[in-house]
Amino acid sequence: MLNLQQVFVPVQICQRSLSRTSPNLLRRLEEREEPFRSKDIGDFLSLMGCDPDFRRLAILGAPGSGKTTMMRYLTLMYAARTPRKLHPKAPQFIPVLLYLRDVYPTILQTPDLPLADLVTTWAQKLQTTDPLKPPTGWFAKKLSQNRCLIMLDGLDEVPDERDRQRISQWVDRQMYEYPDTPFILTSRPLGYEKAQLQEDVMVLEVEPMTDEQIQSFVRNWYLATEVKSQGGEVDLGIREEAAQQASRLIAEIERQPALAEMASNPLLLTMIATVHRRRNGLPLRVDNRLELYREICQVLLERREMAKQSSNVLSREVQPVDDRLSADQKQSVLQPLALDLTQRKTLRFTLAEVRPLLQAKLATLPGLDWTPEQFLKQLREVDALIAKEEEDVFEFAHRSFQEYLTATEIKETHQEALLIAALQDPESLKWWADTIRLYAAQTDTSNLIDAALNLETPTLDTWLLAIDCWQTGRTVQPASKQALLTKITEPLMVLEEPTLTWAKQVQPRYFKLAYLLQQGAWREADRETYYVLRDVGDRDHKGYLDISDIQQFPCQDLKIIDQLWVKYSQGTFGFSVQKEVYVETGNPLDGEYHEDTWIKFADRVGWRKDGSYLNYSDLKANPSFSPTGEFPTIRFGLRLLPTPSARKTGCFEDRLPGTGRHVVSASNRALTTSGFKQFANTNFLATFCTASIGACHSSHRLCWPGVFFLAFIFCRIAARVLLPQVLRRSGLGFGL
Repeated sequence: MLNLQQVFVPVQICQRSLSRTSPNLLRRLEEREEPFRSKDIGDFLSLMGCDPDFRRLAILGAPGSGKTTMMRYLTLMYAARTPRKLHPKAPQFIPVLLYLRDVYPTILQTPDLPLADLVTTWAQKLQTTDPLKPPTGWFAKKLSQNRCLIMLDGLDEVPDERDRQRISQWVDRQMYEYPDTPFILTSRPLGYEKAQLQEDVMVLEVEPMTDEQIQSFVRNWYLATEVKSQGGEVDLGIREEAAQQASRLIAEIERQPALAEMASNPLLLTMIATVHRRRNGLPLRVDNRLELYREICQVLLERREMAKQSSNVLSREVQPVDDRLSADQKQSVLQPLALDLTQRKTLRFTLAEVRPLLQAKLATLPGLDWTPEQFLKQLREVDALIAKEEEDVFEFAHRSFQEYLTATEIKETHQEALLIAALQDPESLKWWADTIRLYAAQTDTSNLIDAALNLETPTLDTWLLAIDCWQTGRTVQPASKQALLTKITEPLMVLEEPTLTWAKQVQPRYFKLAYLLQQGAWREADRETYYVLRDVGDRDHKGYLDISDIQQFPCQDLKIIDQLWVKYSQGTFGFSVQKEVYVETGNPLDGEYHEDTWIKFADRVGWRKDGSYLNYSDLKANPSFSPTGEFPTIRFGLRLLPTPSARKTGCFEDRLPGTGRHVVSASNRALTTSGFKQFANTNFLATFCTASIGACHSSHRLCWPGVFFLAFIFCRIAARVLLPQVLRRSGLGFGL
């Protein structure tokens, strides 16, 4: 188990549903001058000491959103007598954390049980060796003095709805008995819905983790994990390894929207990090995602509930969870459900729509008399793999789970023909694409590849999917592989030798770029050029290129990119074309930045007009009308890095990969895809993380650095600092 203090990242909680808040409290909140805003738990603790409206909180959150972890962290901070870490104004309390799943049988047996007696019994059972023996009446005294913080975790984990209501009523009585004692109750929204507290309670909801919180958690988690794996030792090497692994995972999350959506849930983020580390930090490609989804399903369907039961001091008092259905049995029912939804191209379903399917599947399971209603209730309230969106409308907690279960069902029931049919329909393919990828990672993909090759008018999406099937398929027949390679090499045949030979060897690296250029999709090719440069140069999977990567970028790859742009634009676009313009406009290759000649270059290639840089959308992007050298621009990869002086003044950058947007807090200036902005804040060193140049030959002949200034056009200081470095580290020549 990792050290909670090292890993914990406070999530935000806010008021969402006013219908769950008592009318009296609502009236008082409306009278406040300041509007209610999202806060973390430390902010609410600081208010508990001075504002009675904040002394009773009901915190609701989705499964895995971090409710229990938050309560454990509060308990730890107060037990260590460090509440100021939560908030400078956090009051001093004695923490009492009760897991309702542990204590509810006792409460139901003795409905009039005083809180003080329950807490005393709880304290005596905290540890079996050398058990605590609080003096008689000690907790009753502390409660009457309002010294305790009562945390009641997991109302939703009381399984029976009527029992849950009785527990809620008991909590109401304790709040009435101790009106000035702070209480925090946690629950899933569905569990609280029909067992709401009646006292004046502020109802809050846990918000999804922000990008910043995700990044902080990943860094904390990797450091704690590396330290634990090294027996608790911490040195610079361990910190550096943890930082590199964390950066790789953060980059993976940023570049995969489905992964990013899941990562906003702390439980799923932890599982993503676990699988990522198990794979030695390799990119989470389709086969890795298959493992990830399989692991998540297992945890949600079985292991998480088992872990909850085994981790708490009073678990022996809990009535056993109905375990007549194993995780595999539950999944065997969910798989045909997922396939049915996918065939109907929908994510949502009603009980009436799926009742026959569920009844038929449940009937095949031995010794089980569950109804579809009971099954969905278990999946929703306990396992959390099914979500209830509105009355009688359900869906899988995440679309990726539906796709994974569909792919697994197709494999196990040998229905590959469904996927082949989807390949033949571009509209259906949009819906089935990820399911096909997850299926491919489990079996031989030769039939799928052959089906793509036999299409009369395959689209780019079809070819890319066929490539994924080749690269991630468990097996592929040699004939299918060779036929696909031959087909996707056709757009590369404009290359000259020996560049063509190298391009063939690294296929399918350049297929998409060549295809887009062949089709005249110049802006899309501009974006793809950035991705190719990043993927080739980013040797340690950081998600971007640093100066070292720029200096060591492979020359043969740079030549391929340049030749593709030059050939398909008939000499209008390309790195080497831009270099000629750069030299013709008087820019000397002397390692220095010259603003006057730089501006002349930007004017010539059409990035500036009438003294201002143009919006990206205003570029002509057409070899018949564009100025020579207008493309590629690769504006997607700019990365601003603070210099030592910037760190001292607190300047930093917020990078949004793939969007081109960067907000620099120190200057309050934005660099966006809608405008090429000059950026002259001298506190920053700017480095573009897209194109690069390598010292390919010891002769140090100057070469065109891949549009070394791809991002320099946006940032004057970048051009002044890095452009000379890139030119100095050149070696290709292109005739110079």
